[in-house]
Parts: sequence; C-alpha cells; structure tokens
Amino acid sequence: MSNDGTTQQLKELIEKRILFFDGAMGTMIQQAGLGEEDFRGDRFRDHPSSLQGNNDLLVLTRPDVVRGIHTQYLDAGADIIGTNTFNANAFSQADYNLEHVVYDLNVAAARVATEATKSHAAKPCFVAGAIGPLNKTLSLGPDVDDPGFRALTFDEARDAYAEQVRGLIDGGVDLLLVETIFDTLNAKAACNRRCLCREGCSPTHRDFGHDRR
Repeated sequence: MSNDGTTQQLKELIEKRILFFDGAMGTMIQQAGLGEEDFRGDRFRDHPSSLQGNNDLLVLTRPDVVRGIHTQYLDAGADIIGTNTFNANAFSQADYNLEHVVYDLNVAAARVATEATKSHAAKPCFVAGAIGPLNKTLSLGPDVDDPGFRALTFDEARDAYAEQVRGLIDGGVDLLLVETIFDTLNAKAACNRRCLCREGCSPTHRDFGHDRR
C-alpha cells in the first residue's frame, strides 16, 4: 500500500466509524514473566549493565513475545497497534548504556508490528509509531536550587525524537503517535518540522494527526 493510499484509507475509515487502538504493552510484557536472559538475548549477552525492565529491547531479543502481544490485540479487534517503542530514544536508553541501538530498536519494532498485521489481512490494520515523552523535561529543571537549569536543550530533545522518528519510518509505520505527554514543550520538540519533515518523510507521517507548524 502506498503512503498516500494509507492516509486516504485512514481518513475514510475515521469518517465511517470509530477506530480501536490497542491497549497497554508494558503490563502484557510483565505477564510474560521474562527474565534477564530474555532481555539480553545473544546480541547483548555480555552487556555490562542489567537490562531486565528495558521492554523496548525485546523487539531485538524476544520479537516473538512482542509480536504475540500485537497479535492478541489484533485478535481482540484493534484497528491500530502501537509499536513497542515508548522508551526507544537516546535519553531513556542511556539508563541502560544503549543509546547506540536506538535506531535499530525503532526499525525492528516497526517491522515486528507490521508483521503482526499481515496475519489479519482480512481487514485494514495499521501500525502507529509510538513516541514517548522522554525521561527528561524541557519545562522544569531537576534542581530546585537552580530553577533555571534544564537537563537538556530543545535541540537535544528534537534530535532525540528525530532519530526515533527516522527509525520508525524506515521500519514502515503507517502513522506516528506522540503519546503520554506531560510536558507540552517536549511535545513541541517531537512535532517540530525538522523532526517530522525530514528529507524522505512521506506525506502520511507529516500530515496525519500532526500540526505541521
């Protein structure tokens, strides 16, 4: 399906009926009862930091688990599923010393979700690239004794989001979802034109559901 075709199909469906989004990913992963070895896999077997709890990493080490969760939501009637990328950005992955795999995480997550939709070809299903809020905020500083200090700059936040967006688009998502925002300035960085409208970005990802200013 072409990007223009995806955009048009989404718009037509929304005009006809309510579309159902999937549910939480984190709680479903918790129910799987995974251990440290599941998060490490072969690729990160010798990684120096503990990786258990880095749910986004499972798209590389246990894609079968993530794909199975997507499939369960599709079986339940979801029209749109979100990628397992809530924390797949450089700032969040820095907690695990995995900033260098951010692009790979987003590409893999998009592909895993897209693969899940192929088993439900009888009806239109779409993949939303999930973009979380970062673990740092632009509007508030972490030091009460220095209220003007910020842990990151707007450009750093925008660049982190841009890296994530690039991976999601290259992995084949149908739309982008900036979610669970608690800082509107972070949201502004995520929706920045330089982030969403990079060279090669298709109209689907620019236009559907985003302010292009």
